[in-house]
Amino acid sequence: MKVSSKISRRKFIKISTISGTFLALGYVSIFGKEPKIVNLDLEDENAESELSPFIFIDNKGTITLLNHRPEMGQGTFEAIPMIIAEELEVNMNSIHIMPSPADRKKYGNQMVVGSQSIRSNYDLMRKVGAAAKEMLVAAAAGKWNIPANECEAKNAIVINRNTGARLSYGDLVADARKLTPPENPTLKDPKNFTIIGKSFPRKDIPLNVNGRTKFGIDIEVPGMLYASIERSPVILGKLVSYNEDKAKAVKGVKYVLKTQREVFGNIRSSVAVIADNYWAALQGRKMLEVQWDNGNLETWSTQKIKEDAQNASRQEAKVFHENGNFEKAFNDAPVKVEASYETPYQTHAPMEPMNAIVSMEKNKCEFWGSTQNPNGIKDFLSRKYNIPEENVTINYTFMGGAFGRRSMTDVAEEAADLSKQTGTPVKVIWTREDDITQGPFRTCSLNVCRGTVDKDGSLVSLEHKVICQDIRNQNGDNNTPTNGIAGGINTEYAFDNCRISGVLQKLYIPVSYWRSVYHSTNCFAHESFMDELAFAAKKDPLDFRLSLLKNHKRYTQVLQKVAEKSGWYQPREKDTGKGIAIVERSGAFVAMVVEIKRIQGKIKPTKIIAVVDCGTPVNPDIIKAQTEGCIVMGLTATYKSGLTIAEGKVVEQNFDTYKMLRIQENPEVEVYVIDSSDPPEGVGEAGLPTVAPALTNAIFELTKRRIRTLPFNLAEV
Repeated sequence: MKVSSKISRRKFIKISTISGTFLALGYVSIFGKEPKIVNLDLEDENAESELSPFIFIDNKGTITLLNHRPEMGQGTFEAIPMIIAEELEVNMNSIHIMPSPADRKKYGNQMVVGSQSIRSNYDLMRKVGAAAKEMLVAAAAGKWNIPANECEAKNAIVINRNTGARLSYGDLVADARKLTPPENPTLKDPKNFTIIGKSFPRKDIPLNVNGRTKFGIDIEVPGMLYASIERSPVILGKLVSYNEDKAKAVKGVKYVLKTQREVFGNIRSSVAVIADNYWAALQGRKMLEVQWDNGNLETWSTQKIKEDAQNASRQEAKVFHENGNFEKAFNDAPVKVEASYETPYQTHAPMEPMNAIVSMEKNKCEFWGSTQNPNGIKDFLSRKYNIPEENVTINYTFMGGAFGRRSMTDVAEEAADLSKQTGTPVKVIWTREDDITQGPFRTCSLNVCRGTVDKDGSLVSLEHKVICQDIRNQNGDNNTPTNGIAGGINTEYAFDNCRISGVLQKLYIPVSYWRSVYHSTNCFAHESFMDELAFAAKKDPLDFRLSLLKNHKRYTQVLQKVAEKSGWYQPREKDTGKGIAIVERSGAFVAMVVEIKRIQGKIKPTKIIAVVDCGTPVNPDIIKAQTEGCIVMGLTATYKSGLTIAEGKVVEQNFDTYKMLRIQENPEVEVYVIDSSDPPEGVGEAGLPTVAPALTNAIFELTKRRIRTLPFNLAEV
C-alpha cells in the first residue's frame, strides 16, 4: 500500500531551527508487527506505513529529540528523551526536546494513562538511540577507512581510538544519513549508563516557573469565539426550555445554541452561550433560565447509593480469583473477622479546568488543547464528521493536571459541534463548578471483607468482595463486572483459601479513570483488613505481611527497606502511631509507612516514608516527585474531600466545599527508590493507593479506633 509521509519534515526543521543537512531517524510502526527502525532520509514511498521520527541532527551539530507522549506533570517530556540520549551518547544539557506530532501510524499509542509511557517504550527508545549512534560511528569509520569497532562515540563526538582524531555528529550527518539503520543495534551494558538512573533536571520546569509554558487554556487562534455551556446539574437530566433572548441581550454574545456530548453511551444535551470573550459567554449563560426534566433521578442521594450497594452485596458475585475452599474454611474457623469499607465518589479537579478549541471546515478540522489522548481525539473527529484522518490536525499542549480526566474526548466533541454550527473556531472552557459537578468521577465503592485466623494465629482464609460501578460496563443489560474492578487487591499473599469477587452496581452517574483507578479504593479496604487480621492473629502488621510474602522478592524488599527507614521496630515515642500498607500498581511495588502524632489532643500525620521498586529507575527525581504528588492526592482523598449526592446532583461546587490539602498541612515525606536492573515500570499512580490504609492503620495503632469510611474528619479522631 502506497502511503506518503504527512509529517512535513521540512516544516519541522524550520520550526525547530534545524538547518542544512540532517539525519532524521525513527521507526516504522506497522500494526501487528515489531516496530522497525528506519532512516527518514531514505524514506520509501512504497513503505507499508508512514514513518515516525524521534531524532533530528543537523550539520551544525544541533540535536533535537522528540517526546511522543503528552506531558501532564508526570515527567515523560524529560524521561523519554533521556532513554534515547543514553544510547545516542549525547549530553542532556546540549539537546533540544520537542513534543512530536499526534500520529498513531508514526508513533504507535500516544495516550498517557495507566503509567504506561516508560514501561512500554523503554526498549524501543534505547534501540532508536543506539541505531543512530551506530550509523554515525559507521560514517566516521568510513571517513577514516577503519573498522567501526576502532571508533567510539561520546558526547556527540566519534573518536578514532588509534589516533585520537575526532568528528562531531554534525560533521558526520551528511554521510550517516545515507546509511540504512541496523535492525538490531548493540545496546549498552546498564553498568555503563551515564544518563539513565541519574536525576537530571527537567527541562519543562523552568518554563512552568517563569510562565512560558503554554497550556490548553492559554491558546488562542484567529477568529476564535468562546463558549460556556449550561448542563443539567442532575446528570442525564433532559433539556426542556431556556431563555435565549435574555442570554443574547448580554453584550458580546453571538449565539445561543443547543449542543451535546456523549459520556459512556449516554447523550447529554446542553445549552451553549457563545461570545467574543469568555466573560460575556459566562454572563450570558447565567441568564438562560434553563428548565430540566430530571425524571426520578432527583430521588437519588448518597444514602440511597449506599443502600443500593448494600443490597447489591447480597447478590451473586463474579469470582475473579479463587484458591482453596473459602466457605468451608470460614465456616470451620475458630476466629472470624468481618469488616466493610466505604469510599466516596471523587472528582479529578486538575488545576487547569477542562478546555478545547476546535475549528471545523468543509473537509478538515483542527484541535488545540491539553489532552492525554491526542489520537483518540483525532479518531473521534475523523469518524464523527467523516473527515479523512490525515485532514484532522491535533495540536496538543502541556496539561495543567489530568489524572485520567483528559483521556476522554467529550470536551472536544462540544467544541467541534459548536464550531460546525457557527462556522468559526470555538473555545469551550469549563468552570470549576462544571469540573467538580459534571464528572465523570472516580466511582464510590463498598468493599466487604471476611477472613479467618486459627487459634495459633496462622491465617486460613480471606474473601474480598467489591461492589461498585464498572468503567467498562456502564450501560446496557450486561450485569457482569469486568475484572478491572478488582484492581489493587493483592493476590500475592499466601492465603490457604482465598476468593476475590465483585458485584456490578449500575447507576446514572458516569465514572472514569482516576489516578490509580480501582487501586485507590480497593487497596484501602484490602490493606486495612490485613491489619485487622494481623491484630486478630496477635502479630506485628509488618511481620504479618512478610510472613505471607516470604517467597515474593520484590514485596519483601520494599517491606524490609521501609521498616529500616521508618524505624518500624524501634519503640514508639509517646502519642505516636505508625501504619503500614503495600501495593503493586502498573508493575511498581510500593511499601509505605505513615507516622502520626497526637498534638494538643489532635491527630496529625507528621511523616510519610515510601519505598518504591519500579525496576530500572530512569530518573529517580521524577519517581520521587510522582510519589510525593500521589501522597498529596491520597491524603486529600482520605480526609479532605469526597463528593456527596443530594436530590440527584453533586452537592460540592468548588474548592470551598471540595477541600484540597494545603501546603502547610502536608507532612514530611521521604521517598526511597530501589536501585534495580529489572525493566522499568510505571510510577505515576503507584504511590497513591497505600496512603489511606497506612494512615488509618496508624490511627488504629495509636487510638485502637478503626476507620472504615472515607473521607473522615481528622479533627474528630
